[in-house]
Amino acid sequence: MADDIQPTAPQVKPEIQKPQSETKVATILIVEDDPVLLKMYSEKFTFEGFSVLNARDGEEALKVATTQKANIILLDIMLPKMSGTDFLEKFRNTPNGKTTPVLALTNLAEEAEKQKALGLGVKEYLVKAMQTPEQVVEKVKKYIA
Repeated sequence: MADDIQPTAPQVKPEIQKPQSETKVATILIVEDDPVLLKMYSEKFTFEGFSVLNARDGEEALKVATTQKANIILLDIMLPKMSGTDFLEKFRNTPNGKTTPVLALTNLAEEAEKQKALGLGVKEYLVKAMQTPEQVVEKVKKYIA
């Protein structure tokens, strides 16, 4: 009788798949001229499940933002070639620019710059020194939920 016992395969639990509608990936455009910060935020948002587009100056940002659809933009204000506020003025006059939320992430803490950016439709004006990368991610997620 002991010879009749067959070894059994280990039980493997089936992997639970999320329905397709819940796995929608949000695309973020990160506009940052500091290569270290650009790489860090790109990796952070990729890790958080975002599809990431990058731009290193205002002109490149305008080109990317008008040819590819980002769900949200994280924008530095002090940029080469075209400032973040100049980018916003031009971008807001494009089809994508009317509805895409933009969060400013900058070292400029002057109230006048903040008010100018908010007047151009920036949802939040974040000063880099006052935000951790985790806080920035949470603020971005708030606008794409």
